[in-house]
Amino acid sequence: MPACKKCGSEITVKNGIVAGKQRYCCKKCGHNFREGDERTNSKVMAKKALCILLYAMAKGSYRMLGRILNIDHALVYRWIRAFGESLPEPEVPGEIKEMEFDEMWHFDGQKKQTLDHQSH
Repeated sequence: MPACKKCGSEITVKNGIVAGKQRYCCKKCGHNFREGDERTNSKVMAKKALCILLYAMAKGSYRMLGRILNIDHALVYRWIRAFGESLPEPEVPGEIKEMEFDEMWHFDGQKKQTLDHQSH
């Protein structure tokens, strides 16, 4: 049996046939995969890199990137999320006491001002 493509475990079982190829299921992590899956090639890797780059530059949304590259927007989301989760946690030096984020806002559900709709 082939090793799992997600966790590398050797504990896999046959799990049907998809598009004429044998599908396997990893007993350790539950990931389904096909042996000889050619979906990850240089063309797909280039699309993935371009999606991450354009999204990081704040130049595109998931749907827009999906339309441009003719791929599903959910796949774009998964690629960008996986890349973000693979990055190390940012370190903030101890001498920094205050940070400012431009173009950010927050609404906590409390109104600062009430409107009086009663007639006087």
